[in-house]
Amino acid sequence: MTYLEMLIDSLNRARERFLRMLDGVTVEEANAFPQADKAPQIKSLTWLTWHTARELDLQIAALAETESVWKRQDFALRFPFKLADQEDGWNHTLEQAQKIVTKDLDSLTDYLNAASSFVIDYLHSLNEANLDEIVDDSWTPAVTRGVRLVSIIDDAAMHSGQAVYARRLLGLKD
Repeated sequence: MTYLEMLIDSLNRARERFLRMLDGVTVEEANAFPQADKAPQIKSLTWLTWHTARELDLQIAALAETESVWKRQDFALRFPFKLADQEDGWNHTLEQAQKIVTKDLDSLTDYLNAASSFVIDYLHSLNEANLDEIVDDSWTPAVTRGVRLVSIIDDAAMHSGQAVYARRLLGLKD
């Protein structure tokens, strides 16, 4: 298995975990913040899924120097909230996060699947030498494309685990 194949496998596992966590939930359950009064940092299944798709989309678009899936495929029209062009929610307050709701779980999973496909297509466009290229020299040491990709996919995996936890807090079985 190559390094790129491992990244794709890791991303697919996170995506599949999200899809399992959304399976059988209602829109109301997906939009619910399971512990807003006690632990406002525990986000809804909707927010976690949207944020993960959004960070995959925006960060890969930056690496690929192309427009995001959100814009290219008009996902903004499918969601009832307004976002700044580069907003991914990583620093959302509870109040901001609670505005990330969906009326349609299919749109949410469609965006996650489209963003994941975008990442996989991008990974297929790379070769091993591309992974050592510096993409951000504002850090010490400078960040390579490979390190950035690991970071992006690790974030997706972390949030998919949070989705498992959020679903359990809602009293739903995995």
